[in-house]
Amino acid sequence: MKQTIHTTSLANGIVVLGEELPDLESVAIAFHVAAGGVYDGSGRCGLASLTGEMMLRGAGDRDSRRLIEDLEQAGIQWSQAVSTSHASFSGAMVASCLPEAMPIYADILLRPRLPETQIDSGRQVILQGLAGTEDDPAHRAILAIKQLIYPSPWGMPAEGLSAEVAGLGIDDVRGFVEKFIRPEGMIIAAAGRIDWPQLVAMAEQHFGDFHGGTAAGVARGERGGRLRHVTHDSQQTHIALAWPLPPYQSEESYEATAALAILGGGSSSRLFTEVRERRGLCYSVSAGYHTQREFASAICHAGTSGERAQETLDVMLAEIARLPGSISEEELSRVKARAKAALVMQQESSAARAGGLGRQWYHLGRVRSPADELDRIDAISVDSVESWLEANPPAGITTVSLGREPLEVPGAVSA
Repeated sequence: MKQTIHTTSLANGIVVLGEELPDLESVAIAFHVAAGGVYDGSGRCGLASLTGEMMLRGAGDRDSRRLIEDLEQAGIQWSQAVSTSHASFSGAMVASCLPEAMPIYADILLRPRLPETQIDSGRQVILQGLAGTEDDPAHRAILAIKQLIYPSPWGMPAEGLSAEVAGLGIDDVRGFVEKFIRPEGMIIAAAGRIDWPQLVAMAEQHFGDFHGGTAAGVARGERGGRLRHVTHDSQQTHIALAWPLPPYQSEESYEATAALAILGGGSSSRLFTEVRERRGLCYSVSAGYHTQREFASAICHAGTSGERAQETLDVMLAEIARLPGSISEEELSRVKARAKAALVMQQESSAARAGGLGRQWYHLGRVRSPADELDRIDAISVDSVESWLEANPPAGITTVSLGREPLEVPGAVSA
């Protein structure tokens, strides 16, 4: 597929990214503003999520109902999400509808109504979502380990904490918008059948006059301990393990993620084969890569019965420990094939590419072309992965267990 990637910056600092995919009939656009959960503030975990919800409850001369109707009348498949670093407002549509979409998103970001009459219902939406995740023990185990492995507030859940969301009001939301919805750190990324000069002109027209101050930095707190048990009255036990890895901005992240994929990145991985298939210890086991801009981690998870939890943990730790010095060509070949397939399939989705452009710019300050990514994947070898593992063996492993009884973890220090 023919591709052309463009970048520019408006005078106010907003970065505009575009990827021309002329074989597609669609276009997707994503507006990322540096107003994620890391900016919530002490005792207000979930404020960014509540703010994102409230910004869709009317904007400009559109009330809440008309705003949604106008998005859907234009055929926009819209979404809104809040991560640790950003609030994102996105839409995918037929390419000809982009000029209709731009002023709607400009209203959402620059002129949100934030009606006091809807703060209660907006807060309930967030609380209902949290109630669902709080009933999910696997999710709770992953949240707990992120709070240990990352320094505060990067380890806090972007979706919020129920007890803190319940105390948020409209003044909190309005203050958050005033302070953090600003051009500094904002990214507009579009992919698909785009006309680049037209896209830049529309961005300038609708966002060129957007001004705001510079927000204060985020104070980095301490990370948690190395061990935590969360008491949960259930027949199940959930185990989460984590250790530091290079962040995505590091060239070493390719070797690190390849090693992690061999360990637990699919049904041919070592954890799946040894823990689930051969021993039948658990119904779910995996390992994944999680990155912030400045730090990243490996996060492993297993769900098992209370009776088999200790053995599951012991086998997981043994598989992690034997990873250095044991990588095979066959294993690495499978991992590279999956990575290439995922990259190629991403090119078929304008929404995936728009999201990818924004993420790369945030992490790298530039955009890697798909060809560059493929070349870097090709460059991964058994020798390069083993060299990285020799210098950076999995160490300082943080452990969370969620169930009736705590587990024995060699060398761990309780949080």
